[in-house]
Amino acid sequence: MNRPAKPRRFFVATNASYRKALQMNRQLLENKMSALPLNQLRQSESPVAQLQRWYMIVDGNQHRSDLCQLQPQFQTAFMLSEALISQLRLIAMLIAAQRLGFEQPTPDIISDEADWFAARILVMGVRIFHLDITLIPMLKTANSRARSFAQKHNLPFTPAQMRMSLHAGRPEQMLIIETETQCEEDLGLVENSLYFAHNLCLKEHTIMAACLTQ
Repeated sequence: MNRPAKPRRFFVATNASYRKALQMNRQLLENKMSALPLNQLRQSESPVAQLQRWYMIVDGNQHRSDLCQLQPQFQTAFMLSEALISQLRLIAMLIAAQRLGFEQPTPDIISDEADWFAARILVMGVRIFHLDITLIPMLKTANSRARSFAQKHNLPFTPAQMRMSLHAGRPEQMLIIETETQCEEDLGLVENSLYFAHNLCLKEHTIMAACLTQ
């Protein structure tokens, strides 16, 4: 004997309520999104810049003779030699020269550490330095000098940040930096440096033209 079919009113009502709840939630979400500021929406849609890590031998600084002692036993991918990026020395000296006066003899060494960090920010576009926490004041000075020089000569500038590092596993002459420039292939110390200097850095003629027009 067949049993009578059960009424489906309960399920129909449940499905209708479920669809109505979904529609209300969708409407609330749309209203919430439309109420967000336009710049907040744009900010959420903009891609996060990827940074590439480089290991730079700081053998270009004349103000620190101890930094010129290359340790060739340290080998890793994406190494750079600061001495092969001549724009760094040019900018560092130009920044340091701004503090010189005609009242006193010019010292043998006119640059300091902040000048070189300012040059790395402007020339290489360094976004992050891996440094000891005690160097926060120095990096603040470097950002200030880089900003002042860039504003004076209409050069691009983005302040660099610091990532705390204990410098473990690398020599003191090695500086770990991160830039927005991307290089897929590791060409070795010399070729990396020459490629970076010629293709990924602020050009010397751009620097000289900007300085001569002021």
